[in-house]
Amino acid sequence: MTSKVSRLRLCSVGLQAAAGVVMALSAVLLLAPSLGIAIFSTVYFLQPEFPVAAPAPVAAYIRFMHGVLGAVMLSWMAVVVALARGPFVEGHNFAWNTIAVSLSAWFLIDTSHSLWHGVWGNVALNLVTVTMFAVPLIGSRKLIK
Repeated sequence: MTSKVSRLRLCSVGLQAAAGVVMALSAVLLLAPSLGIAIFSTVYFLQPEFPVAAPAPVAAYIRFMHGVLGAVMLSWMAVVVALARGPFVEGHNFAWNTIAVSLSAWFLIDTSHSLWHGVWGNVALNLVTVTMFAVPLIGSRKLIK
């Protein structure tokens, strides 16, 4: 096995691990919305519950939307894992570009939105998340065809 193949495999594992972390949080949002709400309320409000009582229809909608968010993130990360396990580790440029562009677009849009609304906890969460993916992406860039 060449050094290039070994490094690509290592970077692939890094991408899969980062995606796994996001998938775990996504599954919580989808399957255990009360826990997901507690996590994100801590990020947004620095406390595990909403700062005000929400009427039942509003609370139901919030739980529903957390599930939708979890499903979208879980699906996106499934694509990242599929790319990382196949074409990325084989050195295909389109796989690297697809992962990098989708993460960059998410980061710029989501972080700008968070900054606009002053949700500093989400900005911090985004920085941690993008760093988990950036390390293997940067480490593999020169190895991709």
